[in-house]
Parts: sequence; C-alpha cells; structure tokens
Amino acid sequence: MLYYVLMRKYIFPIFVFAAASMLNVPLSYGSSDASHDCTKCHKLSIDEAQNIVQGGIPASRVLEINPGHVKGVWEIVFEVRGQKGIVYIGFSKELLISGDIFDLKARRNLTGERLYALNKVDISKIPLDEALLMGDANAPKKVIVFTDPD
Repeated sequence: MLYYVLMRKYIFPIFVFAAASMLNVPLSYGSSDASHDCTKCHKLSIDEAQNIVQGGIPASRVLEINPGHVKGVWEIVFEVRGQKGIVYIGFSKELLISGDIFDLKARRNLTGERLYALNKVDISKIPLDEALLMGDANAPKKVIVFTDPD
C-alpha cells in the first residue's frame, strides 16, 4: 500500500517533467524560432565539402557553399561534366542530403528554382556564325536546336 501511495505521489511530477522536456525539443533541432545565426559557429571549407561530396558523387567539383534553406544544413553547389547540381550537408558533416526542398506555404520548389538559376544559359553567348538559319532572321522569337550528327 505504501508503494502505491509513493508511486502515485511521484508519477505525476515525473510525467509533467517528461512532457515539458519534449516541448523544448524543436528548439534544439534548429526550429525557425531560434534567434541565432548558426553559420557563425559552424564552418565548412571548400576542401571539406569537396571530400564529403566526392564520397557520394565522384568526379564532382564543389563551386559554392551557402547556408541552406533549412537550419542545420549547408547548400553545396557542385559541377559534374559541365552540369551544376545541389546537395546539402548537415552541420555535423556526417549527412549528405540529395533532393528537393519545397516551401509548402508558398508552393515553391526552392531547390528547383536555385538549379534553374544556376544552369540558365545566356543565349547571346551561343555562337551562331555557322548556324543553319530557317525562317525570318529578324523574327521576334528564335528557336535554337542542337544536334550531334555523329
């Protein structure tokens, strides 16, 4: 009987303490409510990023390191055979994350938008001196078609 009374007396405070501890978990995992800039404490050099990325994507070359859209990750811009891509590395430097990040409220693919900007081609820099012209040379819209006859 004494055991039952003691358990009843202490079980409620233990339960309240455990529940209160769980409410604080999001702040420790980089919730958007955190008020500090994590990049001041966490650093990632190009060489470190290069070693991590090449572990998952051989023959890649790291071009840029930026803070990610999500706290706790770095956005890594890399290039393989002339094509630019994006991966994310966790601040722990133990995770390489490949995939898109979506902003559900704005209904935007943040990774896709960044990739589009990185890989955008300036059409004015394409040499058209020896191009085959079909149609009006002064047309308001132009279509450039690339083929490989070999």
